[in-house]
Amino acid sequence: MSVFSARHIWTYRAAFFGLSLGIITLKLLPLNLAASGIPGPDLLVLLAFAWMVRQPLLVPIGLLLVVFLLADFLFMRPPGLWTALMLIAAESLRRRRLTMTELPFLVEWSMVAAMVLGMVLLNRLIMWMLLVELDSLGLTLAHGIVTVAVYPIVVAISKFVFRVRKLGPTELEAL
Repeated sequence: MSVFSARHIWTYRAAFFGLSLGIITLKLLPLNLAASGIPGPDLLVLLAFAWMVRQPLLVPIGLLLVVFLLADFLFMRPPGLWTALMLIAAESLRRRRLTMTELPFLVEWSMVAAMVLGMVLLNRLIMWMLLVELDSLGLTLAHGIVTVAVYPIVVAISKFVFRVRKLGPTELEAL
C-alpha cells in the first residue's frame, strides 16, 4: 500500500463515510445500550482519529466537517461546537503524525487521550459559560474515559479488518 492511487483513496473515503453513517444510525436507534449507567464511547471520534493518525489522506477536513456537522444536527447538539472542537483536535493530530510514526502505540494512545479529554472538557466549559443545563461532571468524565479506553479496539479493527495501517516516515514524506 505504498503506492496511493486515486481509486484507493476514494474507496477508503467512501468506506469512512459509510462507517460514519452506520455509527450515527446505530446511535439513533432506540437500543438502550447505556442501561448500565456507563456512557458509551464516541466511536465517530475514535474512527476519525484512528484513520487520521494512520493514513491522513483518507480523512480530509471537508469529510470530517460534513460527518460531524451531520452528527451535531441529528444528535441535537449545539450545531458546530463539537464539530469545531473535533476539527481543531484532528488537525492538531494531523500535524503531529510525523513524530508519532516512529513512536510506540502507547504514545499515540496518550496523544489521542489528551485530545479526547480536552475536547470533552472544553465542550463542557463552553456549554457551562453559555448557561446550558449539563450532565454531571462525573458522567462527562466517564464518557471521555470510556472513549479513550476503546481506542485500541478501534485501531485493531481498522488495522486488521480495513487494512488501514500506520505509514512510515518515508511514505508520509512522499505524500
